[in-house]
Amino acid sequence: MKQLQKYRIQIASLSETGMYDCGVKLINDFTWIFSGLPSVNKTRKAHGVAVCLDKVAAKVWKDSGSEWEAVSERIVKIRLKCSFVNVTIISIYAPVNPTNNQMNDDSQKFYNDLQDVINRIPTEDMYIIMGDFNARIGGKEQRQQNLFNSVGPYTVDTTNENGGKLIDLCTINNIIVTNTFFKHKLVHQTSWMHPRSKQWHMLDYTLVNKKFRSNIEDCRMYRKAAGAIGTDHHLMRIKIKLHFKSRRKLVQKKGVYVSTKMKNVNALKQFQKDLIPTLSDATDKSISIDEKYDRFVEHMKTNAEKIFRIDKNKIRKRKEWLTDEILEIVEKKSTTFVNWQNHRGTKLETDYANKYKRLRKLAKIKIDKRQEEYWDETCEEIKASIKLNDPANAFNIIRRLTGKRKRVENMPIKDKHGKLILNATAQLGRWREFFDGVLNVASSVDPQLIDQIKIKRIKKKEEERQNVQPTIPEVRKALNQMKLRKVPGNDEITADLLEAGGEPVIKWLHEIFSDIWEREEMVAEWNLAILIKLFKKGDKQLCDNYRGDRMSNDKILEITGQPPIENILCRNRAVNRRNDDLAASHGVTKRKIIEILVKNANNHYVCPGCGIQFKPQGITNHVKSCINAQVWCKNNQIK
Repeated sequence: MKQLQKYRIQIASLSETGMYDCGVKLINDFTWIFSGLPSVNKTRKAHGVAVCLDKVAAKVWKDSGSEWEAVSERIVKIRLKCSFVNVTIISIYAPVNPTNNQMNDDSQKFYNDLQDVINRIPTEDMYIIMGDFNARIGGKEQRQQNLFNSVGPYTVDTTNENGGKLIDLCTINNIIVTNTFFKHKLVHQTSWMHPRSKQWHMLDYTLVNKKFRSNIEDCRMYRKAAGAIGTDHHLMRIKIKLHFKSRRKLVQKKGVYVSTKMKNVNALKQFQKDLIPTLSDATDKSISIDEKYDRFVEHMKTNAEKIFRIDKNKIRKRKEWLTDEILEIVEKKSTTFVNWQNHRGTKLETDYANKYKRLRKLAKIKIDKRQEEYWDETCEEIKASIKLNDPANAFNIIRRLTGKRKRVENMPIKDKHGKLILNATAQLGRWREFFDGVLNVASSVDPQLIDQIKIKRIKKKEEERQNVQPTIPEVRKALNQMKLRKVPGNDEITADLLEAGGEPVIKWLHEIFSDIWEREEMVAEWNLAILIKLFKKGDKQLCDNYRGDRMSNDKILEITGQPPIENILCRNRAVNRRNDDLAASHGVTKRKIIEILVKNANNHYVCPGCGIQFKPQGITNHVKSCINAQVWCKNNQIK
C-alpha cells in the first residue's frame, strides 16, 4: 500500500495474490476487489488476481453501482462510469508458457474465458486489460507480418507461444499493447529477469481497445518498488487521461464520541449545563412536533461534539507495527536494489548484491522484532481493558486482530433464478424484493373469523390510567431501562448520549411525548427505520441466508408506553402459569401441536380447523385460537 501511495497509483492490477475465494475488502485506505480459488480447495498454486482502488477511484466505483465480476481465479472485472465514457478494468494472471498438453489446455481455457469477458463488454466502453500475461512479443515477426496496428515498434523479445495467442487476441478485438508504443530505456521496458539466463524480458502488459489509444499518455516500469516489496516483477505504471464521474454528496459527519468522557463527572455536568438553555425550545407550543424533535437532535449533537468529541490528534485506526526506522531501512533496500540492477556485469555488482541482501535480512529482523513488541503491547491493552471492566473494548481489539468479522459489503448476490447480480442498483432491488416477501406476508385469514374474536373490555379504572399522559418519572424509568452501547437510529442519538444528558434530556423528551399524546401525531422520522442485513450461515450469495435487523429512533417511546400494557400481560401470564401448574398436579400432560401435525411439501403446517398454512413459529398460537379447531384440540388432549 505504501508503494501505491508513493507512486500515486489510483487503480492497481495485482497478479498472483494467493488470495482464496472472491469478494471486496477494505485494507487501509484501499478497496480490494479480488478473485481466487475456493478456500475449500487450498493448493500451493492459488493464483489469484485483484483490482485495488484508492479513495477517489473507490468512490467512483461505488457511485457507478459497484459493478464487478469474479470470472475465475485468473480474471476479475470491474466497471467505472467516467465523464464521457464508461471504463471496464480487467485484471488477469495468465498461465506460464505451455510445455505440455495440460499446460496448453490451461492456457487455451484462460484465453477463451478472457475472450468471453471481452464479448460481454458494451461496445462503447473503454476497456483496459492489465496483468502478468507470461508472454513475450518480438519486433521482427511484427515487421514481417505488418501487424503494427496491435503491437508497437518498441519490443524487446522474440515471440513465444503465449505471445502468439496474445497477438491473436489483440488482432481479433482491435486492441493495442500499450507497452510497445512508448520508447524508454531497456531497464524501464522489461519487467522480469529469468533466474537462469539472467536475461530481462517483458511479461507484464496493458491492453487498450484501439479507439481509445489517445487516452494513454505513458507506460513504463519502475524498479525501486520491486526492491522495497521483494517481488521479482517490476511495477508497471500507466498514465491515462480520464475524468472520473463522481456525484458530489454532502457527507454528514457521524457522531462518534469518546465513551470514557461520558463517565467523567465534570464533562457530564458541563454537557447538562449547556442543555439547560435549550429547554425554551422544548416548551414552545407554536412549532410542530417534527421541528421540535429536529431542534432537540441538533442541540444534542452540537453539545456532544463540543464536549465528548474524539481528539483528532489521537485518532488512529490501529497500532501500526510499521515504524519510521523500518520504513527507512526499506527505502535504503529499494535504492540498493536499483543500484544493483544498474551495475550488473560490472565489478561493483557483487558489492551491491551483498549490500542488498544484508539490508533485506536486517529489514526482516527489525520487522519480526517490532511485530512481537506490537503483539505484546496489544495484549497489555486487552488486559488493561478487562481490568477496567471494559470488555467491549477488549473484544473489539480481539475481533480486529483475528479478523473474525463477516464482511458481506458489495458481495454479489443471486436472484430467484440463481443468476448473479453484479450491479448495486439491481442488488438493492433484490434485497427490497426479499425483505418485502419476508416482512409483508399476505394474510389469507377469513375476515369473518376475525369478526368472531371477542374483544376483551378493560376495566374503567385501567382505561383512565392508560389515558393519562406520560409522566416525568415514567420517562426517567424508560431511559434507565435502555441498553447502552447499542447502534443508534438515523438521528445518531445513542442511549449513552441520552443518559449523559440527565434531567435536561428527560424534560426535553417529556415535552415531546406530551405533544405527541395531545396532538395524536407521531414524529415523521420515527416512522422510518434503517433495515440492515445480517449474514447467518451458508452461501453468502443467497438472500435466504440473511436476516434483517431494524434500527429506529423510537425505542425510548416504546419503553415509555410499555408499562400499562406489560402489567396486563404479566397478570395474564400469571393466570396461565397457575392453570398449567394445576393441570400438572392432576397428571395432565400437555401435548405439542407440532408433534401431532405433519409438515406438507412446502415445509408448512396446516391448521386442522380452517386449513390455512403456517410456518412452525405461528401454527401453535393459531390452532389454539381457531374456533373450528377446538374440537380437534379436545380430542387430542391439547390444553
